[in-house]
Order: sequence, then structure tokens, then C-alpha cells
Amino acid sequence: MDNKPVWRTILSVVLGLFAIFRIATTCNKNSSSSSSSSNSSYSSNYQPQSYQSVTSAIEESKNNYRNNIQNISNDIFYESYDSINKLGDSEMTIYHIKKVKKDTLLPLDLSAKLNVEANSYIQKNYDDSLKLAVKLPDNTSIFMHSYEAKNGDALDNLKALKKKKSIQNISLKLDQPNSKFVSYNYQQNGKKYNGYALISKEDGQYTSIEFENNKLSKEELEMKTFKFLAQLTK
Repeated sequence: MDNKPVWRTILSVVLGLFAIFRIATTCNKNSSSSSSSSNSSYSSNYQPQSYQSVTSAIEESKNNYRNNIQNISNDIFYESYDSINKLGDSEMTIYHIKKVKKDTLLPLDLSAKLNVEANSYIQKNYDDSLKLAVKLPDNTSIFMHSYEAKNGDALDNLKALKKKKSIQNISLKLDQPNSKFVSYNYQQNGKKYNGYALISKEDGQYTSIEFENNKLSKEELEMKTFKFLAQLTK
């Protein structure tokens, strides 16, 4: 996210929708006024094309709003823990974010659960490749992506997932036919983020779990990553 507050982005979209709604209302009022004057006047002033144009504009604004929310939602857990902690209740609802009050077992699928500590934030999506995100109090972000890919290998797909971050220094730690464990890093807002990702493939379906932090050293994050991944093998 840029420095522009989230609420301002949402407000600008809402105001845009409101302006279009007012235009549509004005057009309807003018049409009604013309109708009360005379049928011939109504016929000359009422233009179906104008109504269709306004309707199309409203639908386009709605789509832009949904896309904007989705983009912000996908990026928000790349921000600091303190930034997420400042979000209001309405924003938390919009972005499907919840704060856990105590240590919680978070199901990843039917057989695997992740133990997240108290005061962590979790985000669940159901209509995008980003299925789950977790923000731990120590500023560690955990992302779980699930997607289909017919072209490219695991590393190409990871780069595509992280294209906004332009990840660099990708290093293979484990290289198996259907799974890879890699390290990487990237720069954001003048800060260096270390990352580790476990990528697995089954029948063309990829699952990627990424661990990232800008405060822990590479070695500390690696140990933390192993600790969480060990939970998934139980």
C-alpha cells in the first residue's frame, strides 16, 4: 500500500458512486417533469441511451470498487503489524480480517492446522489465489496461495505471485520433483524483507506457503519457518 490512508481510497470510490447516483436521479427527475408537461415533450426528451450509459457507468464503478478492494485486501498483510492494528471495525470487515484473542489452531485443509499465537491477525479469502494470510505480533507475515498453473515451473509461479514485490536472490534450499523450499528477499518502503516459501504441486494444482519478515534475520526467520512447517507434518 502507498502512503494514502485506506479510508481515503474507499471514500473516494464511494463519493464517485454517489455522484453517478445523483446524475441518474437527476435524469429520472427531468424525464418525469417532461412527462407531466406533455406526452410529446416526454417522447422528445427521454432517451434510452442516456439511461443505459448511466447504468453502464454505475456497473463499471462497482466493478472498479470491487477490484480496488480486492487489490488492497491482497496487499494489506504486507504492511506492518501496527498498521493493521490501527484499522477500524468496518475496514476489518471489508478485508475479512479477524484478531484472535488466544492461541488458535487455524485449519489449512482437512488434515493440517497451524497454531497461531494470541493477538495475531488472520485473513481468509475464498475467491482468489490468496486463500489465507496471518500477521503475527512479531511482524511475521504468513501467506497461503493455492492456484492452478499449466505453464512455467514452481519458481516462475512464485515470481508471478510476488510480481509487485520483485523478489530477488531466490535460492533453492530443497528441490524435489513436486516440492521446493526456497529463500528470497525484496525491498519495500526502504526496508529489506526476508522470505521463505514452501511450494508443492499436485495434479497441476500449486500450493505455496510463504513466511516473510523485515525485523528477523534470515537465520531467525528460517528457524521460525521450520517451526511452523513442522506443525503441518503432525
